[in-house]
Amino acid sequence: MKKIYIIQTLLLSIFLAGCNSTEYYEFENTQVKIESAEIHFTATGGTGEIIVAESGNFTATSDQNWCSLSINGKVITITATPNMSISGRSARITVKSGNKVNYVSVTQTSVTFNIDATNISIDGKRGEAHITYQTEASVAIDTVTNSWLTVSIDGNEIVLQAAANPDLENTRSATVTLVIRNENTNLFKYNLNVTQEKNYLNYEDYLGTYTMDYSIAYANPTPTRSLTVTLSVKSETDKTYYLEGILTDALAQYGNITAKYNADGTLSILGQIMFPYPNNTAYDTWLLPYSEDAYVSRSTTYGMISADTDLSNGGLKFKMVDNGVWGTRKTAGFLLRVYNGSTSIGNLAGQDGQPYYFYPSFEKQ
Repeated sequence: MKKIYIIQTLLLSIFLAGCNSTEYYEFENTQVKIESAEIHFTATGGTGEIIVAESGNFTATSDQNWCSLSINGKVITITATPNMSISGRSARITVKSGNKVNYVSVTQTSVTFNIDATNISIDGKRGEAHITYQTEASVAIDTVTNSWLTVSIDGNEIVLQAAANPDLENTRSATVTLVIRNENTNLFKYNLNVTQEKNYLNYEDYLGTYTMDYSIAYANPTPTRSLTVTLSVKSETDKTYYLEGILTDALAQYGNITAKYNADGTLSILGQIMFPYPNNTAYDTWLLPYSEDAYVSRSTTYGMISADTDLSNGGLKFKMVDNGVWGTRKTAGFLLRVYNGSTSIGNLAGQDGQPYYFYPSFEKQ
């Protein structure tokens, strides 16, 4: 048994040695020697090289039209056209020299689209954002869901411009759909989510000249008259303004209407003593809120707050609304009234000869 084992082992060793030598010899003599095993291209295409380490003449062919080649000496130059699709692709280069052959794989990636941001936040005051992108294809604006947002493309930037947000308390949002294209073919779409912050008005934002539209009839909320008025600084420390232009020049020299900036970014006009009556008599003049039930009061606790703003199209508009003190009453406007002590002795005509200013709204010029 021991002798048989030795003979079998020896024969097996001779057989394996013979097989390995033959397979290596056949492989060595059937492969064209080349230095490149594979070539990779991006979607933009380009050129690459295969260097053949073979002594004789050789030929090379490509199995795909988008992948062409040329031969110069021992160098095969591979050219790939741009791949304007959403899928990668591959080709095979066959190199032959006599009875020898070898293959080189060529791969190319699909169109890519890289962008700096997907969720974009814009300031509430006429905000603007610039978003950079990179792609081998072209980009166009497909849809914008809200008209307050304007979108354009400048080079490799998407420019978003938002009108001022008319809401002081809430953000607003829009969706921009981009389309990535190859000439006239849409490859795919990409959404940008845009949020505009609430428009928090600063004290300085209210300063300036306004057109005040109003009605002189309580039953008619449609404006029938207008005045040019101004909000100027009364006290930056107290965040108050002078509302100038409603009173006649003769009366305004003794004082003026005061408006106040609130911590939440709104503006209010409360009932107030504007000034003592001329000649130091006991008479004084008040600005009083006017409600839908014609309620007036000689009190500074009642007022109107300008929380309803519209900042679109470059304007700054606000309407007088209930400031909470009125309860169920709806503020319709204000009137000018003269008092002798605690007794009303009549209304006072303003700049246009009227004491009543119903449903006033202000638009910044």
